[in-house]
Amino acid sequence: MKNSIAIIGLLFCVHVAFVNAQYVVKNQTELEQLQQLPLEKIYVHYNTNLLFPGEYVYYSVYCINAQTNRLSNISRMAYIELVDSDLTTRITQKVRLEAGRAQGDFFIPVSIPSGNYKLIAYTQWMKNAGQDQLFQDDITIINPYRSDQEAITSGKEDLQEGQDLEIGQKGPETVNKGKKDDGTLVLITDNQKYGQRKKVSLTPRNFKGPLGYGNYSISVRRIDEFDKNGRLDAYDFSNTFLSAAKSITKAVNDSIALPEQRGELFYGNVRTREGGLPVAGKTVVISIPGTDFQLRSAITDDDGNFYTYIRKEYDIDTMVAQLIDNSPENYVVQFLDKPGIEYKGLNFGNFSISKEMSDAIVSRSVYNQIENAYYGVKPDSILAIDEKDPFDGGVPVVVNLDEFTRFNTLRETLVEVVPNVWVTKLDNGEYTFWVKEDLEPYDEQYASDPPLVLVDGVFVPDHGKLLDYNARTIKRLNILRDPLMMGSNKYHGMVVIETNDGDYLERTEDANMARKELKLPAAKKNYYQQRYGAEGDKNFERVPDFRYQLFWEPNLVIQNDVVSYEFYTSDVPGEYEIVLEGFTTYGKPISVRETIMVE
Repeated sequence: MKNSIAIIGLLFCVHVAFVNAQYVVKNQTELEQLQQLPLEKIYVHYNTNLLFPGEYVYYSVYCINAQTNRLSNISRMAYIELVDSDLTTRITQKVRLEAGRAQGDFFIPVSIPSGNYKLIAYTQWMKNAGQDQLFQDDITIINPYRSDQEAITSGKEDLQEGQDLEIGQKGPETVNKGKKDDGTLVLITDNQKYGQRKKVSLTPRNFKGPLGYGNYSISVRRIDEFDKNGRLDAYDFSNTFLSAAKSITKAVNDSIALPEQRGELFYGNVRTREGGLPVAGKTVVISIPGTDFQLRSAITDDDGNFYTYIRKEYDIDTMVAQLIDNSPENYVVQFLDKPGIEYKGLNFGNFSISKEMSDAIVSRSVYNQIENAYYGVKPDSILAIDEKDPFDGGVPVVVNLDEFTRFNTLRETLVEVVPNVWVTKLDNGEYTFWVKEDLEPYDEQYASDPPLVLVDGVFVPDHGKLLDYNARTIKRLNILRDPLMMGSNKYHGMVVIETNDGDYLERTEDANMARKELKLPAAKKNYYQQRYGAEGDKNFERVPDFRYQLFWEPNLVIQNDVVSYEFYTSDVPGEYEIVLEGFTTYGKPISVRETIMVE
């Protein structure tokens, strides 16, 4: 893994050119270095491939090193897409990978029509091996709230009532039937039959010690009357992708998608405002604003392109790029988007409905509406993102202005209240902040470089704009007194101003600032677990419970200890399937299925 990191680091020290926001291999040495980095493949365990509006797809991602078949430590981001039969992407999500694992879910809205879809998953690095490298599986959506049902009724109009209908025409090799495991893991429940709203105890038992250690996920869901499609399980996935590419097959001067090895990759370029010529050697500051801001810098290459990795989690939907230059108005800074995938030749399932299914469709639609009506009392909880340290280990001096006499302007506040920070007028007539060095004796050490100044996490290169800023709207100042570098620029210290409303970016109009709307990664959740009896809320005794999905655990790690789960049945009788998917620590696929009855 250290060699992989070294390879990518070396690549970014040489000349880089972007064609449609992709890296271009410049010579044979670069190509050989890239070919040493293993490609990846992805398996997605998801809860169901037959969905109605108002339902969720829950998924668990396994990103696998294509050479070792173990979880990959290469990519830090994965992408999930729902593609319709017209090859239009209907839903896109990104998830943050941690040691090759991620989880997420997405909601099926009423706006999505009935039809056969593909669930696609990939990393940016996988795109270099083409469409066949991507995870693909069939999903069907039945939307009874729309009149356009041709996609799942076409060609079936001549069926007579009562005639059998083959549905979900799917090859037998992908239909899940019985156990495919050799007994490494066994799913044990305390009973085989349960009443409604009764507790089920479930234990995934490992009978082979370290040979069963690994990463898994579990789903418990009702088996539909008309769902005969099988989802791609871990075992069949491994067989299907035995011939997956293990390294890139590119040539010199080919464009490639770079691996997101050090975080989520963003890039853009700087060009002259007149003529649109690329500008090399310029420092660009990239920030995600907010109290827990993230600050990065990049230097443009010979083609005017810059790139940066965002390593930490974020929950702000805007990114900003600004050029450090004495005349920024002479240039245009812009972000570039990652190229999408042009899907070609995808083979979709041909699931169709018939009149015989109408009662089941109506029943399930009603159940969904009732469940969604009570969602407010059964919410999932979003896990807080990891705490971010915007100062990267530095300890700022915090000045809370409410603890002092308030002055009208920031200039007056710096003079009268804030220690070790002052304003100086330069020979060219511009004003700049200065921060005293954090050295002994304090009163004799003065900095030779101005500080980096931010307001609500937004970089402010022109300090003079802030001198008359209304100080009564400022909550606090955070002051670092250590030297730092941003690109090729040296700064001494940092002054971070926080406003009361945190809305500096919203109130700022700057033609020299590039903004990019960010799509937030799918949130990690603790999924709601319904409980009854002594463990539950008595108020739920009067709340209807029409859950088809009884349990979902996206991240089960089996090591030494025995792990057990408890969940409750719903008011919907029928046969429920317990599915465990995943991989042992040495890459063996595990796929186990059991069923229980709810009466």
